[in-house]
Amino acid sequence: MHQQHHPLLSASLGTQREIISFHFAPDHERQVYIQAALHGDELPGMAVAWFLKQRLQSLESAGQLKAAFTLVPVANPLALGQHWHGTHLGRFHTLSGQDFNRRFPSLGTTLAAGLADSLTQSESQNRSLIRDAIDRHYRDTVPKTELDAQRYTLMRMASQTDLMIDLHCDWEAVPHLYTTPHAWPDIEPLARWLGSEVQLLAQISGGEPFDEACCEPWLTLAERFGKDYPMPRGLLPVTLELRGVRDVSPEQAEKDADAIISALQEGGYIGYSEPSISVEVAAPVIGGDELVPASAGGDDIVAINDGPIGLNVPDVAEAPRETGVIKERHSEGSAAASPALKNLPTPLAGCEYIHSPVSGLILHRKPLGAQIRPGEVVAEIVDPITDHITPLVAEHGGILYARHWVRFATAGMLVVRLAGEKEIRSGDLLVG
Repeated sequence: MHQQHHPLLSASLGTQREIISFHFAPDHERQVYIQAALHGDELPGMAVAWFLKQRLQSLESAGQLKAAFTLVPVANPLALGQHWHGTHLGRFHTLSGQDFNRRFPSLGTTLAAGLADSLTQSESQNRSLIRDAIDRHYRDTVPKTELDAQRYTLMRMASQTDLMIDLHCDWEAVPHLYTTPHAWPDIEPLARWLGSEVQLLAQISGGEPFDEACCEPWLTLAERFGKDYPMPRGLLPVTLELRGVRDVSPEQAEKDADAIISALQEGGYIGYSEPSISVEVAAPVIGGDELVPASAGGDDIVAINDGPIGLNVPDVAEAPRETGVIKERHSEGSAAASPALKNLPTPLAGCEYIHSPVSGLILHRKPLGAQIRPGEVVAEIVDPITDHITPLVAEHGGILYARHWVRFATAGMLVVRLAGEKEIRSGDLLVG
C-alpha cells in the first residue's frame, strides 16, 4: 500500500485542504475505485472504508488482489470543516450552496473529438487511450474554486477505473443502492452480499451525480464509436447506501466491509485463499417461474431500451420477489454460498416521494423495509395544539426504503420514500 496526497486549491488565506488516496496492487490492468463520505456527514461509509483499508492491506500482502485498488476514505475534506453551532453540515457546500454530489462534469463529447483519429482495432489499446485521455483532461484543467478542485481530483482517480463504488447513507433507511441498467448484472453480487433491500436503476437520474459522471464518457464513446471500433465496456458505477446516518458501529462496518470483499471475490477482483471446487446450484422454481440471477444472465431481468430511463420495467416489475439461493461460484479459491438477492431491481423513476402538506409532529406508522400498498397510511402529522391529524397516504405503494430522521415537519417537507415497480416520475429523479 502507498498513499498519495492531492492538495486542493485554497479557498481562503491561511487554509489548505487535501485529499489522501491509498493505492494497492497498482500493476494490475483491472482497476477498482472506492470512496466514502462524499456527503461529509454520511459516516457509515467512512467506517467501512477504514475496515476495507485493513482488509486490502492483508490481501495485497497475500498476493490475492487481482485488480489495482484505489481507496479514498475521506472524499470530502471541505465538508469535514463545515459545522454550525455543533451541527455537521456535510451535504451542501456552504460557500456556494451546491450539493457535493451534483454537477460533476460530463466529458464524453469533449473526449470524442480528441480520440476520433486515435482509436484502433484493439479493445485493450482503446481502453488505455480513453484512460489516458481522461487523465490528461483533468491534469490540464485548472480549477477555479476549491470545490472544483475537489471534484476534478476525485473524477481523475475514479473515472479511469473498471468498477467505481461510492459509499453513502441516507437519513434513516434500509440498505439500498443506485446503479445503471448496463452495470446491474455486475453490481448484483454487491446487492446480494450487502443484503440490499432496494436496487434503483436509472440510465440518467439528473443533476450529474458522481457515479453517473464517472461512467458517462465510457458510454458516450461506446455509442459514438462502437460501430467502427471494438470499444471497452467501460466503467461500472454503484452508489451504496449503507442504511441511515446514525448506523455507525464497528460491528456493522466490519460486516459490510467483509460483504464488499466477498462480492469483489465473486467478481474476480480479489482471489480466494485456498483452492476448492464449487458447485453451481440451480435457482428454485417459485410460482412456476424459474428465477435467473442477474449475475448469470442479467439481460433476463434488465434490458436497455430506447426509453428515457433505459430500463425494461415490465421485466423487472413482473418478476417474482423471492429469489432464493443463487449459487456458489467457480474460482481459483474457495467461495461461500452466495446469499439470496432480497428484491429484484426497480426503476428509480418508480420511487414515490411523500411530502407533508402541513407542519407538525411526525408519527411514523410503518417501519423501514415494509411493503406498502396503495392507500396505506405511512405516517401522520400531528398538530398538538389543535389535535388535527394529517395522514400521509401512499398513492402507488412500494418498499418503504428511506425516511427523514427529523421528527418535526415543515410544510412541503419530504418525509417518506417508497420504491415502486412502475415508472411514475420523470426529469430529475434524485432527492435534491
